[in-house]
Amino acid sequence: MFISQEGPILRMQIGLTKNLLVNKNFSYFTYSREALIEILKFNKISSGDEILLPNYLCSTVIEGIFPITENIKYYTINDSLSYSKSEVSSLISNKTRLIIFVDYFGVETRVDKDLELELKNNKIILIKDSSHSFLSLVNRNFHKDYQYDYLISSIYKNIPLQVGSIAIGNFGKVYNFINLSILIKRYVVLFLKNIICFFGQSRFINRNVQNISISVNAPIDYSYGFNAVKLYKKILFHINFRKIISEKQELVSVFNRFFSNNLEYKSLFTQEIMDQNILQVYPVLFKNKTQRDVMLNLLKKNCIDVYTWPTFHRTNYDDFLWGRILLLPLNIKVIKALQDV
Repeated sequence: MFISQEGPILRMQIGLTKNLLVNKNFSYFTYSREALIEILKFNKISSGDEILLPNYLCSTVIEGIFPITENIKYYTINDSLSYSKSEVSSLISNKTRLIIFVDYFGVETRVDKDLELELKNNKIILIKDSSHSFLSLVNRNFHKDYQYDYLISSIYKNIPLQVGSIAIGNFGKVYNFINLSILIKRYVVLFLKNIICFFGQSRFINRNVQNISISVNAPIDYSYGFNAVKLYKKILFHINFRKIISEKQELVSVFNRFFSNNLEYKSLFTQEIMDQNILQVYPVLFKNKTQRDVMLNLLKKNCIDVYTWPTFHRTNYDDFLWGRILLLPLNIKVIKALQDV
């Protein structure tokens, strides 16, 4: 009971000793999209400026950019969640001001040194979108593999705190705001979802998850209210991340054993990549959408919060990856449900 996609809330390890995050100079935001908006504002991005984004991307990123500039070019992400260095290079023009590289599902994306140098020589701002890879960052003490200008990471997408993101980079000032009302609302919604599942009515949750979702361009809520950042930091700085990371690694090993040598589906990442990172979820790659939906519907019936990603923006969507990838929460109940088939 009281379980989120990021794991059981009541099992989150809170200790008396402060962790290493207490020494980090972060800006805090309720959501990552707010950090992105502040980056665009501080760097005076305007309607004539061009931005490079991966084509496998959640709509909220694009919705944060569109009020400032609609001049966006997309580079292709393949089914190993990699990009082509030559394609990115070919998209650069004298109007290009900013590029975002995304860390998918806990795995940190590498940027080739030659490409990094080309971007720097063209004075292009590099953003490392680590929304999915907060635990990988913590595990490596935020070591920089390339010289990004900004890093953004969503804490709540990796551990069950429901809201909260951190950012590193020059904003002109330090931001420290976590919206208390949004925090409470998120926990209430989560509690109600758990109640619905407890009474066996999981069919009412995310009923259309098997269908591709296109954003309706809802405006981003950037309103302010009561600030919960002091409470949020107090909890965050006392979380036993080593324990959480160790448990994630053990679960990934269990999932790997279960999904190895299967002809219909496989882990999206190689063993080597998973050993080097801390997965946010366990992504499974299928041959087609039909096969994916069989597992999706089975796990939904067992009230497991399995999901597809992303919600696309109207200017950028196709089902090449969306229709074949299923994201499994790192929960032993997933394996038990599949074993019982």
